[in-house]
Amino acid sequence: MKNLFTGVLTLMTMGFTFAQANSDTSTQNGNSNIGNVNQTGLLNTNVLLQTGDSNVANIDQVGLFNGNQATSTGDNNSIDVEQSGIGNMNETEQIGDGNSASTWQLGADNDVWQYQLGDDNVASAQQLGVSNSIEQLQSGDGNEATALQAGSGNYIGQGQWGDGNSAFHAQGGSDNAALSLQYGSDNETEGLQIGEGNVLLQYQDGTNNSAMNTQLGDSNFANITQEGSSHSHVGMQNGSSNSLVVNQSN
Repeated sequence: MKNLFTGVLTLMTMGFTFAQANSDTSTQNGNSNIGNVNQTGLLNTNVLLQTGDSNVANIDQVGLFNGNQATSTGDNNSIDVEQSGIGNMNETEQIGDGNSASTWQLGADNDVWQYQLGDDNVASAQQLGVSNSIEQLQSGDGNEATALQAGSGNYIGQGQWGDGNSAFHAQGGSDNAALSLQYGSDNETEGLQIGEGNVLLQYQDGTNNSAMNTQLGDSNFANITQEGSSHSHVGMQNGSSNSLVVNQSN
């Protein structure tokens, strides 16, 4: 078995010797745009498109089979992507002015999608581990979204439609899922999940609402709905297989 494994590695090494190395396609339309692309390894791919003025993109890829697609349309937008490992994927699209999006991935088969439509939005995604997924959408102005993952098979989805909304979610462990949807302005959601198989759903439609949830353990469930203005919720689940449903409206 050892000889077979060694032989497979040898064949893979020989194949990589003749394979295409890294690939970059970068296009800039406008004035004073800046793009920095660094690729180290094999078969990493990057596609960068900047349309407008004074956009900045920094792309760093280290490893094998990492992929990035980044698009900025407008002025004074910034994109920062750092990928280390095998088979990590990132897609970022910005339409507007003054938006900032960053992605940091260390591990294998992690996936990030970030979309910004409007002005002065900030999105950040960080992944450490294997097969984690983050999706963040911002439509409006001045929204902030941050997602952190350490482990495997975790999912965070954050959607913001409006102005001045804030969302922060962090996960440690495996197979946790968090979804935050915000409609309106100046709403805030926070979530922390440590363990396995926890599920957190947060929905806000209105203004100045706040929802903060912590799940420590396994297979906990929380579903929070806030409609109207100035609602506040703090939820704590410590243990396993707990269920929490909260509805607030005015």
